[in-house]
Amino acid sequence: MDGGKCDPVTTTKVAILQLDVQWGDTAANLHSAFAYMRLLESDVSTVIMPELWSCSHDNDKMAEHADSTNAIVKEMSSWCRQRGVWMLCGTLPWRAPDAHLRNRLHLISDNGSVEATYDKVHLFPRPGEDLLFKRGEDPLLFSMRGVPSSAAVSYDIRFPEYIRSIALAGAMVLYLPAEWPMERLEHWRTLLKARAIENQMFVIGCNRCGTGGGVDFGGHSMAVAPDGEVLVEAGCSEETVIAELDIKHCEFVRKQLPVFMGRAPGMYHPVTSFPPEQPEETL
Repeated sequence: MDGGKCDPVTTTKVAILQLDVQWGDTAANLHSAFAYMRLLESDVSTVIMPELWSCSHDNDKMAEHADSTNAIVKEMSSWCRQRGVWMLCGTLPWRAPDAHLRNRLHLISDNGSVEATYDKVHLFPRPGEDLLFKRGEDPLLFSMRGVPSSAAVSYDIRFPEYIRSIALAGAMVLYLPAEWPMERLEHWRTLLKARAIENQMFVIGCNRCGTGGGVDFGGHSMAVAPDGEVLVEAGCSEETVIAELDIKHCEFVRKQLPVFMGRAPGMYHPVTSFPPEQPEETL
């Protein structure tokens, strides 16, 4: 999917909106998001928001929150068109035509159109995602201003074979909205850096902060370069951080250390063909 048929940009500025999501309060969360969006400088080209930023894991009312998603996406689309920016609209609860709920990311272009959607593939069992949402079935690959890119969501980052498949498809930037808890903050930081290093891609993680449902969320949204350098990292409170990506650095790293060329896929089959009977991981 190509939403930007043009010569690739060499640098791009990404605004990472780390929000203190109010539990189940869509109006308050929308107000907070727009307050930060209005402060963005004109040279920002892309905005990313956290996972389930309209309501968090307010599971008992998730179907009701899903009824607000269309209106939220329209508001965000209008803003993107006016400002001329792309947006990875975090994730929002979505009621699909089959009546199942999905944990869905909307990719909105700088002309305000919804270019693509992505339904979270790996559903985290601890907050009951696997019981509430239907698993996504397709990865998201897209071109943003000529740059091969992709997106995944939160728990997806724990599955290296999934992220590797995205890198092998050509993605240079991975965007990752999340609701990651403070108690596993070091997992968050380590996994973002590991996925960036092993796949030689930029990884942009946008996490929520604050407290909800008895859980303290970690914040520390990050942008990691293909060589593992942390370009920018937020703290534990609500804020916006700006990451400037030098896309040519991705090409440079891949040429300097051509890891993909050294792969031996024929040796991996005996491992990948094992039946998936391992115990559940934790986020």
